[in-house]
Amino acid sequence: MRPIDYYFSLQSGNEKILRIIHRHWFNIVIQFIPIFALLGMMFLSIVLYPYIFTEFIDESARILFYFLQTFFALLMWIYGFIIWFDYYLDIWIMTTERVVNVEQKGLFSRQVSELKYRMIQDVSTDVKGFFPTILNFGDLTVQTAAEQSRFMFRSVGNPYHIKAEIMAQQKKKSMEGVTSVKFDQS
Repeated sequence: MRPIDYYFSLQSGNEKILRIIHRHWFNIVIQFIPIFALLGMMFLSIVLYPYIFTEFIDESARILFYFLQTFFALLMWIYGFIIWFDYYLDIWIMTTERVVNVEQKGLFSRQVSELKYRMIQDVSTDVKGFFPTILNFGDLTVQTAAEQSRFMFRSVGNPYHIKAEIMAQQKKKSMEGVTSVKFDQS
């Protein structure tokens, strides 16, 4: 794996970023489906309004209807922005030294946690369902000996490959910790 030429604020001097992981794109598409359905119904109501509500043709009723439509569209836009914001800022950064989990919780709260490769005890993947199997995404769970015993990577793409990368880095770091002992045979 070759390092990526990005930096983040908690990065140490000799630490290199190996991979930046986001949730799979299918995750955000599923969250946007209700928004698109509601917006479609909204535009359909704009077209059908004059035919269904013929008694409310006067100007004040039409202005109120369009005001409510615009307000509803604004709420849908804000909700869509929050979904995208959460998707874009939830990341896992794999470096040469550790895995950093940056989890955005709402607009104004963020939780950052890190996991050193030496603390990893087990890594498991969970791919359930038709679409996750076909599109190759799922959950990745890392068991540790640290204070926070489980790290969960939710809906990441190619979880088996990421698991292999984490295990390779863990093996590399555990081998660096082992010092060789030489016996003098004199």
